[in-house]
Amino acid sequence: MATFFKPPRFLIRDRAVPRPQSTKPIEVTCYRCAKSSHHSPFAETATCPHCAGRLCIGDVHITQGHWGTSIQTTGSVTIEENAQVNANLIICSGNLHIAGKLHAMCICGTNTIITKSADIQGGIRTAHLHIQPGATIRGCLIETQSHALGIIDVETAMRNAPGKGQAAQIELKPLAVPISTNQDIAARIYPGKKGPKQARLRIVS
Repeated sequence: MATFFKPPRFLIRDRAVPRPQSTKPIEVTCYRCAKSSHHSPFAETATCPHCAGRLCIGDVHITQGHWGTSIQTTGSVTIEENAQVNANLIICSGNLHIAGKLHAMCICGTNTIITKSADIQGGIRTAHLHIQPGATIRGCLIETQSHALGIIDVETAMRNAPGKGQAAQIELKPLAVPISTNQDIAARIYPGKKGPKQARLRIVS
């Protein structure tokens, strides 16, 4: 016998994202002021008690595509191999894992991992950088061991094109030595119209 009963929303469980098992407050780092605070493990958004800025809590996992709007989170951002992302700004307090095609200005408070399948354009400012052989970075501004998290006006950076504006205003000096002794990385990571060229990269010691 057919039934037309529609269960109320509180009976419908979201099976895609498992709910936290613990009710203990979690510690997150604000991507606006870089200060830590504690929030409910069930919260998706919160307000930073230090700078009063709005925070998005939780990891972001992109499997297909993302265009236009910025990505902000106190968690980590993962861009899968088949994903294409075009955004003005990606800012995260956690890790940034790039395996797909990305055109954005990225600010990462922890580790940025660029896999061999990645194709990046725009800019990256990260505390720590790891690049796998075979990755492609096109006309990109990169600052590693960066402390940009906490000093960037997020609202202003969201309105600027990737690689421009306040988030991209860093002093860039030519490298005295290659970023890696691996020739495959040096040859494929900074391709120009006439072949490999000097990277616009700053490594802060």
